[in-house]
Amino acid sequence: MKHIWFNHWFTTAYHLISLIKQNHPDFRIIGTSTNPKAMYQFVCEEFYPEPDNITPEVYLDFCLNFCKEHEIAVFVPRRFLKQISEHADRFTAAGVKVFADTSPVLADILDDKIKTFTFLKNDFPELIPEYLLIHSAEEFREGFRNMKQHHKRICYKLAQDEGARSFRVLDENTESLSALLNPPNTKIHPETAFRILEQYDFSVPVLMMPYLDGTEISVDCLATEDGNIIIPRYKTGGRFAEIRFEPDLMTLCSRMTDFMQIKMPFNIQFREYQNRLYLLEINPRMSGGLQLSCAGSDINIPEIAVSQLLGVRKEWHYPRQKKILCAHLESPVIFPESTEN
Repeated sequence: MKHIWFNHWFTTAYHLISLIKQNHPDFRIIGTSTNPKAMYQFVCEEFYPEPDNITPEVYLDFCLNFCKEHEIAVFVPRRFLKQISEHADRFTAAGVKVFADTSPVLADILDDKIKTFTFLKNDFPELIPEYLLIHSAEEFREGFRNMKQHHKRICYKLAQDEGARSFRVLDENTESLSALLNPPNTKIHPETAFRILEQYDFSVPVLMMPYLDGTEISVDCLATEDGNIIIPRYKTGGRFAEIRFEPDLMTLCSRMTDFMQIKMPFNIQFREYQNRLYLLEINPRMSGGLQLSCAGSDINIPEIAVSQLLGVRKEWHYPRQKKILCAHLESPVIFPESTEN
């Protein structure tokens, strides 16, 4: 019986765990979270709470102790992924295989958007968008003033971010009467953003870019003995995504996979803008929409990755269809012990 541990993850871990468990009665999934209502507990054989408000150093010790106590064979980290990747040797010494890229240099690079752009600009210069690295509120105001002379819309986010939490689009119409009926979104008036950033210490710089208003493309990748798995997922709007096996894009992503030498599943985010393709970011982990790529292509990336980590080779093949439409449907899950307050 192989024990596989998912620490605090996104809700979509529910689907990733289900994919890993397919055809594997010998896998016992253990989940933990700081959220006692984490949805993925319902596909775990065991589920435990995690300590909250904890430093990375203390959390690493917690993880190592948890692995020993529960005889973990494979650890699939999301929380403190960078720090765990940097100390993967401590887990290896304890007999635990870490389901993540274990290069400390690459982990540091991909954790920062500017470092990622710098790392790739010599070999993939055509993918790097125009950007400014902002270190003060005054630089922010000046950068916006200069950039808007050449681009319709400007956006910004922290250079180190996850899940686009800090992403905002600068829009001078957000304080007009038309905004009265607009639903909440990521748009913010430039002056409002400026007042907020006047209070910020810029310990993590702000990345300012033209807003790339074309289709977003999320590419799920995995290097295997039988070649690189490349599944481009075009976010066409709403609850639909379209998998398109475009040869040029797949070749590009395969080159990037070889260049970065990431051994575990990872995700490349692109945006189209003015008939060109630009890089947004690279996530060294399974993406939140990976289950769509797997369902549409019939290629089970999580299972293949866990298997090869355990020394088992899994065959895979691309489907004959070159375009596949996928819909993401939500299903209700009832908590067994739920009570009315």
